[in-house]
Amino acid sequence: IDRTHYYEHALLCALAPFLHDGSGLYSASAVPAAAAPAAKKPRPTSVAENGGNREFIDKLALIVVDGRKQLVARSRGKRAFFTPGGKREVGESDEEALVRECKEELSVDLVRETIHPYGVFEAQAHGKPAGTMVRMTCYTARWTGTLVASEEVEELKWINSECPHEELSVTGVMIMQHLKSKDLID
Repeated sequence: IDRTHYYEHALLCALAPFLHDGSGLYSASAVPAAAAPAAKKPRPTSVAENGGNREFIDKLALIVVDGRKQLVARSRGKRAFFTPGGKREVGESDEEALVRECKEELSVDLVRETIHPYGVFEAQAHGKPAGTMVRMTCYTARWTGTLVASEEVEELKWINSECPHEELSVTGVMIMQHLKSKDLID
């Protein structure tokens, strides 16, 4: 999947002043670190890869919408829900990592030829020091199998745009509101 051709246009959101930086990246500015509960141990990319000014965590996610609701997941022992996905392992492409993460978290097999880019969202990382950012590269896809929470996921939940923001990560709120702005969820 060519990562250079899937960026979308600006997003305005009530959570924080969301800005489009001209690259097609959705980002949240001035989002307090307190708004981001703890996440599982992410491995940040080098500071040099992020312009040298802050740590950066690179993640992939699958956007699942059915019946005008979005699927979110909650890891065991955590309070916040997130968009299913995770980080690439060394040498993995986005497609390979997304297929692996969805099998691990949702117990389904993605149909590779249906994987399509959705957008990229960047915000303060959950439970990390101020300035530690997460970049969530999102895709859509069909799958085979039944969506079931895996051993690492405690709960799957279908949400609409009225889901309380405190139940989601900052990027989760951005994605939910973006889906609402596109009239894909209620």
